[in-house]
Amino acid sequence: MEEYWKSNDPSVYESENEPASGQNLFDESDFVEEEPPKPKKKKKKSFKRKLKRALRRFFKLPLLTRVLAFVAVLVLLAVIILLLVLVPKSCKNRDARVTATATPTLAADTQEPTDEPIETPYYTPAPAATSIPPIVAALKLNDRHEAIPLIRTRLVELGYMEMPATNDELYDQATQNAVKRFQCRNFPDNFKAWDGWIGTQTYDQLLSSAAKAFYLKSGDTDKTMYDGELVTKLQQKLIVLGYKVTVNGNYDKATVDAVRRFQKANSIDSDGVAGQMTLKLLDTLAANPPTTAPADTTAPADTTAPADTTAPSDTTAPTGDATPGTNP
Repeated sequence: MEEYWKSNDPSVYESENEPASGQNLFDESDFVEEEPPKPKKKKKKSFKRKLKRALRRFFKLPLLTRVLAFVAVLVLLAVIILLLVLVPKSCKNRDARVTATATPTLAADTQEPTDEPIETPYYTPAPAATSIPPIVAALKLNDRHEAIPLIRTRLVELGYMEMPATNDELYDQATQNAVKRFQCRNFPDNFKAWDGWIGTQTYDQLLSSAAKAFYLKSGDTDKTMYDGELVTKLQQKLIVLGYKVTVNGNYDKATVDAVRRFQKANSIDSDGVAGQMTLKLLDTLAANPPTTAPADTTAPADTTAPADTTAPSDTTAPTGDATPGTNP
């Protein structure tokens, strides 16, 4: 019975659970904060390991899938290369204006021919601003416009065509061919502009002082010059003056050599390019050929000049050539 009351007396338990004197009730270890576990650092996979893993996965694919993937990569690379090569060429100089690379200079009448004769660039002054009618829409074949007579006159000045019997407002086939030749010479890097349409770009360039006059060079043919048999007529005039060439309508090596000898004989820069000075002098001399033919009609371009080296005294020599510098 005594044990029962003792077991139910709270003081008994309190006295039994009291700490001894000098004994700390709380353990200090209970208040020490445990450090959280450090996260495991993920090892960075190197590029080589990633590549090896990708290759292992790739070679586990079926053979047909691998072949198709390889072909697709090759096609993609080919398309990228074509875009890098073709796009800049097609966009180059599309809206840019062609500027002159040299200024015209007039030689004095009393100037003696030198060892290295130079044919000066040939430009014609632009028409007065007050006489230029505006163009709203591009002009095409068989259109009528008040600017056509001015365009045709300008093309004649630059040597791209001959003046017809009537200079009316009809945009005829001969004028369109002359415009194509003008576009070919003034926009050499933009072949898409050689369409014969007179838009803002062609119109502004034609009427500017930077417009290049007509010339013939190596590789030209009657077909590439848009009708007119221009190369054929040049070869015929050379034959009249005693130079041996074949009349085939192609500005071939024999024609280049003959033109070069003709230029050297008449104190013109002997580059083999038939510019305005060369073409006009050929017209003058072929209409009244000299009595003596050139001494050497088969010699190469750098040999002795023909015997008759002086131009007629009554020639009205043009002021310059179509080629800006010596490299059209």
